[in-house]
Amino acid sequence: MKPALPMRVLLVFCAIAAAGAGYRVLVAARQMPAQVVALDSQRRIDMHARLDARRHTHATEAAAKAAATASASAASASSAARAKLVSLRAPLSLESAHDPFTASSWLPPPPVEVPAAPVRPAPPTAPPVPFAYVGQLDAKAAKPQVFLSNADQLLIVSPGDVIDNQYRVESVSESDVVLTYLPLHERQVVAIPREDK
Repeated sequence: MKPALPMRVLLVFCAIAAAGAGYRVLVAARQMPAQVVALDSQRRIDMHARLDARRHTHATEAAAKAAATASASAASASSAARAKLVSLRAPLSLESAHDPFTASSWLPPPPVEVPAAPVRPAPPTAPPVPFAYVGQLDAKAAKPQVFLSNADQLLIVSPGDVIDNQYRVESVSESDVVLTYLPLHERQVVAIPREDK
């Protein structure tokens, strides 16, 4: 007999013993009362069903709220996005709208400039009086005459006279000469200096 033969016999014997022990465990497990296993599995199923129902109700409520807010925001976002896309794809001109070979502008449209409020110009005013008082001819006369100078000109005027189609002499008093600037119908005054005695 060879020395390896007893080892092989021992190995085969151990394998048969292990298979027999496994078979006994399998038979014992099958002979367990089926009711205990059924109750245990039913408890597990009920517990999982309750947890799933709770999760489902919470998830359904949260999903309904999220769907309502998401649909509202998505609707406004999609309409805004659609409007922006339409403005980006606008053709460069009306003739190019139906021409497939015309380049389109993908740049955003230029910002709309709000026209500034029109600034009202200041109302026109009469220029400063170009005349200076020089003297008076007869202060006590019915129609007094006054000497006025305009740069190098010397004018003799009385009430009612028109000077250069721009000024009309309205009145002459002891203290001033009242003129009207005709283009704007504005009254101006030339002061008469007082003589100190």
